Amino acid sequence: MKSVIGFLIILALVIFLLSNRVPVDIGFWPFGQVATLPLGAVVLAVLVLGFLLGLAFHLPHRFALNRRAKRAEKRVAELESRTSPPPAAF
Repeated sequence: MKSVIGFLIILALVIFLLSNRVPVDIGFWPFGQVATLPLGAVVLAVLVLGFLLGLAFHLPHRFALNRRAKRAEKRVAELESRTSPPPAAF
């Protein structure tokens, strides 16, 4: 199922690229015009760059939370091993 969804996403991206081949000028203020690229490629490159930047900001927080959860699980296991089993009910 995942491979079908991945294939459909790639197919949609290829169709997007082929449908938006109009060249656009890419420029940055101090440098002026830097390049002329197809519009579809520019949009997808900016999308990928935004995704990677978001991932770069999110991952350290995620790793810290995972470390905290593992420490808490170890502490719970340690405390559970210290306690005696509950008395048997008659």
